Amino acid sequence: MRWCVLATGAGSDKKAARGEAGFSLIELLVVISVIMTMTGITVMGMGSYRAKITERRTREIADELLLAQNSQQIRPGIFRARLMQEGHDWVIAVERTMDTEQKKDPAWSEFDRKSLGSSNSLRIMAANGKLLQSDSTGTYHEWRFDRETGACTGGAGEILLEGSGKTYRLTVFPVTGRTQIQTVYE
Repeated sequence: MRWCVLATGAGSDKKAARGEAGFSLIELLVVISVIMTMTGITVMGMGSYRAKITERRTREIADELLLAQNSQQIRPGIFRARLMQEGHDWVIAVERTMDTEQKKDPAWSEFDRKSLGSSNSLRIMAANGKLLQSDSTGTYHEWRFDRETGACTGGAGEILLEGSGKTYRLTVFPVTGRTQIQTVYE
């Protein structure tokens, strides 16, 4: 036992006396491998985090559609949900008008709004895979619901949301107004 302590101590003293400071090749390789392992874990974690962002954005749209549908059935006025782009960000807004007559341009006021993030990281497409085009008001897609039945009277069908390697299909059924989210591509 004493020999082991002396040998270790003596080797360290000799190295220091000769002015040799630093690490051996093995020590450097171990440190580099630990750094590489930690980097790999971080990069893999970021990929799944980004994929979850796309799923969360899809669920936020579905939640806003449910809000518009429920509000239409229990509150006065007419409600709609609009998917828009403001600057470089996607936004879904639930709007309401107190005009009960079917005017061409009723006065809409904002009821609720969610930002879905940058249009650089999220592409929203029609069911056939083509990018959605905006109308003159800047709306890319609009949904409306019936007061009595909750049916989707405008905008029913499918849209695709693509971001960070995942694509989701958001389907709004016309008869019930129910939404369904499916993973199309991972």
